[in-house]
Amino acid sequence: MILSRLLSITLRFAQFVCAAVVLVLTSILLHQIRHMDASDCHGRLIYSVMIAGISVVASLLWLLPTTSHVVNIFGDIVFCGAWFAVFGLLQDYYRNGMNCGGIWEWDQMMIRNGMCSRWNAAQAFGFLSAVFWCVSFGLGVLVWRRGAGRI
Repeated sequence: MILSRLLSITLRFAQFVCAAVVLVLTSILLHQIRHMDASDCHGRLIYSVMIAGISVVASLLWLLPTTSHVVNIFGDIVFCGAWFAVFGLLQDYYRNGMNCGGIWEWDQMMIRNGMCSRWNAAQAFGFLSAVFWCVSFGLGVLVWRRGAGRI
């Protein structure tokens, strides 16, 4: 029980950190892109900012180590799906819209005023956040099943 609560606190803190990083990076990208003619990616960035902002608040609220928050299975799976959508939206626009080259062409990351590297970092932290929410979902299922067996 102590181990699951400690793991839950650690996961919630990791979710908070990833969401905060994505929030800052996508906000910077949104500010930079508004000066360019790239209006087709505004929706992707606004969605990313919204999910990151909501995730920051939710992860801070659910940081409290109570059993009801550890077993918040529905919220974890919704945020997991939302973060995988953020990753997919950012990844889909990366090659064609940003013109940053391929996924593994890291030598082009410094072009366009650092936008490619920020975009890559937002993608990476978005994926990490999705994984942390997914692991938190799995932990919630395990705690719920363990608790249901004792009743």
